[in-house]
Amino acid sequence: MITARLAKRVLEHEEGLNHLLIQINPPVRLRHAVVRLMLPEGIYLGEIYGDFDTDKSDGLVLHAMDSMNELLVEIYTADAIPCGEISLGIVGLYTDMQGDVVGEQLALPLVIADADSADAVEQELDEQVVNKVKALAGFTRGMNTSAGNGFLDCTPHKQLTFNPHYRSELEKQYRVDGGGA
Repeated sequence: MITARLAKRVLEHEEGLNHLLIQINPPVRLRHAVVRLMLPEGIYLGEIYGDFDTDKSDGLVLHAMDSMNELLVEIYTADAIPCGEISLGIVGLYTDMQGDVVGEQLALPLVIADADSADAVEQELDEQVVNKVKALAGFTRGMNTSAGNGFLDCTPHKQLTFNPHYRSELEKQYRVDGGGA
């Protein structure tokens, strides 16, 4: 019932960012589902996108479980953590219409690497996750690729204002106003 995919398999050990797409496709109509993420020490949750509420234990509660639901979760590292292979734990608890609870667990492997190693490793990106991130960020609408190379132009627009009455200090000091007599 639950599947999860990472945008990339490698996460930088310091100030790294990745996205996790969780899809829940119930075979029968459910009253609700609760998703809990078990993250290793040093990996934190960022923004979570999707239609959910949170319960007392920080579980993500999904209602209206008659079709597939998706959650897009940002995970990140702030401080340096040890490099190596770890796994992210995802627990799904499903309550059907009769009140019976069924649980499911999923472990997702993730490689923690330093920035140089992460750049050197040929990373395969999951295009579906990347497209969902872009859609949520608004990049698919009005994307400015002015150079024609497919890169996003993030140069801020410089706003120039003109004040016809502005005078610099030197101009004020040495200005001779001609005026009538």
